[in-house]
Amino acid sequence: MRFREFLMDRIAYILVYFIGVSMAVLIMYLTLMINKKEFPGENVLYALLISSVVLIMFIAYDYYRNKSFYRQLNMILHENDDLDKLINIEDIRTNEHRIYKALLLKLYKTYSSKLVKYEEGHKQYMYFINQWVHQMKTPVSVMNLILQDQKDEMYKEVFNSIAEENEKISHGLEMMLYNARMSEFNLDFKVESIDIVGLIRKVINDNKKALIRNSIFPKVVGEESLFIETDKKWIYFTINQILINAIKYSRLAKGEKKYITVEIRDEASKVILGIEDEGIGIPKEDIGRVFQAFFTGKNGRRTSESTGMGMYLAKRICDELGHDLLVESEEEKGTRFTIIFHRGKSIFKI
Repeated sequence: MRFREFLMDRIAYILVYFIGVSMAVLIMYLTLMINKKEFPGENVLYALLISSVVLIMFIAYDYYRNKSFYRQLNMILHENDDLDKLINIEDIRTNEHRIYKALLLKLYKTYSSKLVKYEEGHKQYMYFINQWVHQMKTPVSVMNLILQDQKDEMYKEVFNSIAEENEKISHGLEMMLYNARMSEFNLDFKVESIDIVGLIRKVINDNKKALIRNSIFPKVVGEESLFIETDKKWIYFTINQILINAIKYSRLAKGEKKYITVEIRDEASKVILGIEDEGIGIPKEDIGRVFQAFFTGKNGRRTSESTGMGMYLAKRICDELGHDLLVESEEEKGTRFTIIFHRGKSIFKI
């Protein structure tokens, strides 16, 4: 605490002090006037000067006495997540300091106890989610294998419909798993050099059934091979989510043939990956909220599949990896998502 702030906190005491001194002088003056005696003005001014000096000395001493304690509190206040210093506050000189420290220690113990309970509950939740998702993946995979073996042309359309719904279940499980893992992102990533073009082709290949089913044609333009530093698993999920959204909203657009264009550009300080569809686009009033959790917007109400979590997770992943994720869109014309991979920059924020 600076001296000016300390002084402002005690301005009321100073005012009361001078009011008290002034009243004492006034009483002396009135008493002398009643007794018809001369008022010694010089002596009164001298007394005021002496008392003011004493007051200043006391304020300086009081500031020195409290300075160390307030400095420690101020340091703790500006520390990031380091509340352990609360138990090591020293230089306790007054009863007021002791009460403050006792109160802070009580709050710290309460906070620590609740934090331990929360962490235990979170670990149990994470364990349950991981176990449940992996258990659910087994019947989904089995169902997919059964559908692949079906050759009966009479029920082909039915089987295709079941396969499509099975893909949605699989994607939903993946999204749930990735959302649960986001809280421990720093423990679940591996930075490596990957061929981003090869990864894009894998994402397209993994979604080929949905592309064929909806008569959407992917185009990859730009570099034939390009290596970047990132986490393969997390960036795959991000690109896959953007492509799934592009397919979902392209099929709602008019026209028999629709294209999704994936463009890769290599610039001096960055690599730019753009994924552009010819879908229904995003309304102007919604585009600023695309990356908010659970926001589905006007387009989301046109399909029951929207959860508002896909692009939220994609944005969070890019932020954690140090990449930029941008969106541009024009209603009824299409949407473009751009991921910027910066070179010579820390690629993750931990």
